[in-house]
Order: sequence, then C-alpha cells, then structure tokens
Amino acid sequence: MERDFVDDVLDQWRAQRPDLDPAPLSVLARLTRTARRVTRRLDETLKDFGVLHADLDILATLRRAGEPYELTLSEVARWMLAGNSTMTSRLDRLVAAGLVDRRQNPANRRTALVRLTPAGLTLVDEAVTAELAAQAELVSGLSAQDRRRLAGLLRRLCRSMGEIPD
Repeated sequence: MERDFVDDVLDQWRAQRPDLDPAPLSVLARLTRTARRVTRRLDETLKDFGVLHADLDILATLRRAGEPYELTLSEVARWMLAGNSTMTSRLDRLVAAGLVDRRQNPANRRTALVRLTPAGLTLVDEAVTAELAAQAELVSGLSAQDRRRLAGLLRRLCRSMGEIPD
C-alpha cells in the first residue's frame, strides 16, 4: 500500500515519543484532511451559486423537509450539529441573500421558524445537483463496494462518538 503524509507524521511521533501510541491519528488525521479538502472543493463548486457548503447544508435541510420547506431554528440546528448561535449568523447571511425567511413561530413565540423563499428553492435545487456531481467525482477513486464499506465504517465511528441519533 502506498504511503502518505499521515504515515510520515505517525513515523515522526513514534520516533520522537515512543511512549505514545499515535494509531488513532491514522484514522482521524486522514478524516480531518479529507474533510478540509472536501469542504474546499465543494465551496469552489458552489462559488457560482453565491453560497458556501455550510449555507447549502441549511438550504438542503429545509428542502428535504418538504413543503412548506420550513423548520424551527432548533430543528435546523440539530440537523447541522450546530448551536443556535452558530445557526443565527449563517441564517443572517441567507436572509440577507433572500434565500430564507425567518419569523417568530405563532405556535410558540419563543421559537423561530425558517423557511425557504422561492429564490432559495430554485438555488438549492440547482446547487445540490452541482454539489452531488462534485461529490461523485471526489469519491470516484473508490469502487462502489469500497464506498459502501467506508460509509458503513464511518457510520459506526460516528455512532460510537454519539454523533448520529438512532
């Protein structure tokens, strides 16, 4: 198997600190590096749409909710694995761009509702198409069987960390 940058890092830690086991880095450093590359590539893909990948995640969450493409702020934050304060700044950008509306929930005045605008719906449908094509290209170096196996392993890892609700 070919060596990569992470293998060199592991060797360096083993040489400098033989008392430590750097094995977790073999997975987590590669995940971190992969996530950074994916985010950069997806942000580049979405540049023409005027949104970042993190913005599209919000728009896509609302789109997947189905008509009327509306969720509470807390529901959106839960899907994003983000706090309400993080969501507020992201939503401010999307509101300013005319892609979502935010209003007080008439059923519970302590909560906010977030809804896709018609412009947001159009943008998310076009941008998701472009993003999925970019994602397919990013994983094209793996066979379909490898992708399924890796997805299963990552699902198990996420569950072990408490990241994916049952």
